[in-house]
Amino acid sequence: MERKRRSATGEQSRRAILDAALECFSRLGWAATTIEDIRKVSGASVGSVYHHFGAKEGIAVALYIDCLRLHQESLRTRLEKKHDAEDFVRAVVTHHIAWSREHPEAARYLLRMRREEAVAAAGPEIQSATGDFVREGFSRMKAFAQAGELLALPPSAYMPLMLGPAQELLRGWAGGHVELKPGIEKVFADAAWRCLRPDAPPATQTLSHARRKGP
Repeated sequence: MERKRRSATGEQSRRAILDAALECFSRLGWAATTIEDIRKVSGASVGSVYHHFGAKEGIAVALYIDCLRLHQESLRTRLEKKHDAEDFVRAVVTHHIAWSREHPEAARYLLRMRREEAVAAAGPEIQSATGDFVREGFSRMKAFAQAGELLALPPSAYMPLMLGPAQELLRGWAGGHVELKPGIEKVFADAAWRCLRPDAPPATQTLSHARRKGP
């Protein structure tokens, strides 16, 4: 019983530190935020912060994984109800934009920190923690393509065509240059499906033919 209480207390402390870090990074910026800033907001001791994360870089990586998992679990729940290719593609794109609107601090953090050295250097750790979800998605898309429900493309082409435009929109939004107007997700979902449907326009079909012919 005592061990369970310590475990629960430890997890609560870790959660409080991550929540405080997201608030501080959003308000002050990653570079300007200090461990002391995070400690004050979280109410944790300096020792507790270092015990859980080691340093500010450790907090940054743990928070990135935490936000990414939040995004993935929300999408996984949504995709469980989607059984054909069109619904799948539309759900992925719609969720990507809608989730960012609903979780603006977490979404901006993911967008801004992706190429920061602290996060980029932890690529293998992030891949290990979140890669299963990505592999599941590619597996479903491969099955859709084999069934003739989705344009057959090189695997590396699917994500740029499906989420590239939406990701560019979100980068502009994260930088304060554009707003996410109501209904904009449908516009991008429509565009993604036009690119990936089996009878896609000639420009996308060229990729499909290149895949079948090989080098």
